[in-house]
Amino acid sequence: MTIKLKRFISSTVSYHDFQEAVNIANDLNCGIEISRFGKLADIEENFKQNKIEYKKILSDFDNEVTLHGFFSNLNFAAKDPLIAQASLKRYYQSLELAQYFDVSTVVFHTCYNNLLKQKQYQEMFFLKNIEFYKEFIKEFEKLGIIATMENVHEAKPDFIRNLIGAINSTNFGATIDIGHCNLHSDLSVSDWIKEYGIMLKHMHFHSNFKDEDSHSSLLKGDIDIKAILLTLKELQLSPTITFEIFNYDDLIESIKYFNSLCEELDIEYV
Repeated sequence: MTIKLKRFISSTVSYHDFQEAVNIANDLNCGIEISRFGKLADIEENFKQNKIEYKKILSDFDNEVTLHGFFSNLNFAAKDPLIAQASLKRYYQSLELAQYFDVSTVVFHTCYNNLLKQKQYQEMFFLKNIEFYKEFIKEFEKLGIIATMENVHEAKPDFIRNLIGAINSTNFGATIDIGHCNLHSDLSVSDWIKEYGIMLKHMHFHSNFKDEDSHSSLLKGDIDIKAILLTLKELQLSPTITFEIFNYDDLIESIKYFNSLCEELDIEYV
């Protein structure tokens, strides 16, 4: 029995030229993941203007759209109420954008500080996340949008898996970023997939040599892409796939390689 994987590209392939990113997605017959919405330095002044501009660009785009929610420097669990307040604003702006652009999936980071080893911090952060997402996810349920949590500095899938289990919503799942797994985890990507199982909704594909978060071609790193696809097929999982690759030539090379592996393994892709 085969699986079907939907392919997306990240708008980061052209940094802040969203029109160019959409053109590339059209040429590749892929969906688009809106990332780095506007420039954070002027997001307050241009939020509404950017919304309108992006919507206009998407008006002739026929494929599916996903969104990477705001994440830079955010921490709604912060003790400082002003930091927490600003973070909550960005999360709800992400929800606003998701509804405005009629996206299928939104990706959030945990914003967890992996360097803080105090048990008190870990417990507090987990409980704050439960408190927040118990309410936040209700908005996604109303809209029929999937919210997902992406690993960044996490060494293990435990935090995200346990949070998704605690929230217990079909609209809340996991995103596996395979490049981040390679950098920060001793577990293979296949192990992460097996840990999540049906919680896995979305994936970010890019590679590296465990030295930096380079978001390079799938052929410019030491991640075993074939093993990942085999694991997805074995478990009959069909997460959406975003190629989060910054360089255009690397992106084209990666999609060709991905397509060839899918054909070899009898996996459908769209």
